[in-house]
Amino acid sequence: MAPNTTLPSSMNVLPAPHRLRIALVCSRLPLPMTRADQLTVAHLISYLAARGHSLDLFTLDTGEKPTPEQRAWLDQRCRQLLVFRQPMARSILGLIRAVAVGKPMQVGWFTNRAHIRAVQQAISLREYDVAYAYYIRSAEALRAVCPAGAEPELGRPPTILGMQLSQSLNTRRLAKDSGRLRDKIIYAVEQGLVRRYEANIWRDFFRTVLISERDAEEIRLACRERSLPEISNYILSPHGVDTSRFRPRPDIDADPATLVFSGVMGTNTNVHAITWFAKNCWPRIRAEIPGTHLLIVGRRPAREVVRLAAHDRAITVTGEVPDPAEDIARATVCINPMQIGAGMQNKLIEYMACGKAVVTTPVANEGIHAISGTHLLEAAGAEAFADAVVALLRNPEMRAALGKSAREYIQRYWTWEKLFSELESEMLAMASRGLAATA
Repeated sequence: MAPNTTLPSSMNVLPAPHRLRIALVCSRLPLPMTRADQLTVAHLISYLAARGHSLDLFTLDTGEKPTPEQRAWLDQRCRQLLVFRQPMARSILGLIRAVAVGKPMQVGWFTNRAHIRAVQQAISLREYDVAYAYYIRSAEALRAVCPAGAEPELGRPPTILGMQLSQSLNTRRLAKDSGRLRDKIIYAVEQGLVRRYEANIWRDFFRTVLISERDAEEIRLACRERSLPEISNYILSPHGVDTSRFRPRPDIDADPATLVFSGVMGTNTNVHAITWFAKNCWPRIRAEIPGTHLLIVGRRPAREVVRLAAHDRAITVTGEVPDPAEDIARATVCINPMQIGAGMQNKLIEYMACGKAVVTTPVANEGIHAISGTHLLEAAGAEAFADAVVALLRNPEMRAALGKSAREYIQRYWTWEKLFSELESEMLAMASRGLAATA
């Protein structure tokens, strides 16, 4: 039976020995899974529910509606699902208010006072063992629960902030490499606001969660710049991948000399990546191997991406597809030419889980730490990137060896179950400390 790609994967786990009551706060409904944050939160819910934990989800309705099947999935896995409308006008007003007081635009955009009140009221009733806010956009709802690194008060749960990536690193790279002056200005302003916020917000949580040491180092630097204590309460918990859905597909023949780039093709990071590749690498690859085809897979392609196919018959832009894993299976080589961003790249671990040979930039590999020459090929600069692609297209033995090693690496280190079990262990330890305080 084909997997249901509109729902998170089922988790292969046993019930937890101690079951927690968890408040989960996020800035938008996790279904449909159209963005990386939704993908992660949806799979976190899948994991925690499969382990038998009790979840209350506090989130916002930003206009993207789940299907009845998706809503039923959430209802079955959450004890309570509390959703608060967040119309565009409220987001714009929140953004203006946030900037006026020196908070990041993204925090203001997702601020909803009813949402915050509901979270704080529920916590005041002493119903939870742990409270978890995903992304700094949700931090305001929990920051007053356990401020400035204080021990949890009697009956108040320890709080966790899933910062995930350093947004100041992300916005700095976006400001540097964005093509439009308007975007450069917006990202530069946000970078200053979010840098100050990141240097302070972690102290108002018992634990913070980051994807990689690169993100942690950027936040430590922001703290040092302001003569503040350096972030010290973080754990590393990156994203995972569904290895049953993203897997080698011997039943699907790879197309000859076909490159695949996948993702949401309307995001600035993906648009910048593929247009950079098309301009700087693609002509060199086509000159070496004229029959090469580029397949750009993903929903909501921006005009700049659509124009690539309009000007070159060897490029196909698919738009949204039923299952990107099937298009990845058709690739001879998968590419990740990301130049900007932070945290980690879901597409990279999806390619590797499919057993594909991959060429990536160092930026895209920052949070994954795959070894170049063993798990994939890493290349910095247009000429090196193009040459690495050509080398793989010409060498099926190298492709097979890299793909096999990549799949093994993902199965060992990057499944949702493994990564969430480590986060869950931290939650259990924190809860037992809080329970001891109330005994």
